[in-house]
Amino acid sequence: MRLTEIPLQFDDSQELPSEVATLLSDADALLQRFWDDWYKQPIEQYVACDFPYVWHALKATIAMQDSNQRSFIEWGCGFGVVTAMAWLAGLPAVGIEAEPFLVEEADKLLKRHAIKAEIWHGNFLPRGAETIADCQSDYASLFHRVPPAYLSHDCELSDFGIVFAYPWPGEDHFLREVFRRYAAENALLLMFRGPYQIELFRKVGGR
Repeated sequence: MRLTEIPLQFDDSQELPSEVATLLSDADALLQRFWDDWYKQPIEQYVACDFPYVWHALKATIAMQDSNQRSFIEWGCGFGVVTAMAWLAGLPAVGIEAEPFLVEEADKLLKRHAIKAEIWHGNFLPRGAETIADCQSDYASLFHRVPPAYLSHDCELSDFGIVFAYPWPGEDHFLREVFRRYAAENALLLMFRGPYQIELFRKVGGR
């Protein structure tokens, strides 16, 4: 199996749906409170992505995926905003997060907006995925000392058709390789890389 990059075109100037705009307004206030009180709950490995930009990219991604392979999972969901947007876009959506505080806050955000997505506490790496990394790698994903979330929910990464990730600098190659090895054939990996930079990959057969 291999990954092939798919050109992703969308108009990010389009107006957001009202329910998405309301969600993001709430998320902005939540993030501001988090940063204002960061010293009370310091979490080094949290950086928010550009949520409106990701919304438009996600909608374009959904249009490229088969209708029977549109279940969504977010690797390291933080406050659950992208997971919530995926549900608002019509997808069965799950976010995985290792930090208990963020899991709790994500659950609260979803409940405030009556969003039926799920937030799972645990490691987003499938069992054994850490062995892919070089022994001297210092990827942030390798420091989550919690079991893979899939184990307690009787599923595997291959049960999902769309994966979203926002990798730390230098970690993107590792996450792509994890996806290549463990995701289902034809699954899509949407990867936010920074301001106005987003990539889409599909897992396909062959070398």
